Amino acid sequence: MIEQVLINLVKNALDATRHCLRPQIELSAGINEEGKTFIRVSDNGTGIPVEVQERIFIPFFTTKPSGSGIGLSISRQIMHMHKGDLSVLSENGQGSRFFVTFGSIQK
Repeated sequence: MIEQVLINLVKNALDATRHCLRPQIELSAGINEEGKTFIRVSDNGTGIPVEVQERIFIPFFTTKPSGSGIGLSISRQIMHMHKGDLSVLSENGQGSRFFVTFGSIQK
């Protein structure tokens, strides 16, 4: 299921960079300041306006002419099922960074 989350995020990044002269999509991983593992999917595409960012995880909300509006909603639900999260940092016209964050590993 997490593979599907990553596939969805990469496909979205491909869409966002479609008209870029030098499209860049980067996947990276690390541990955040809370000690949680994350995978980041970054692009230099169109970015997401602030007023839209609040709605992109709502089922059936889409900005794409042929989109269904369920990809990000389902992806976030999948991450919540795995005790994780899916979040975004984006600036309109500057690209986006999506964070797939996993719950803390108990020792």
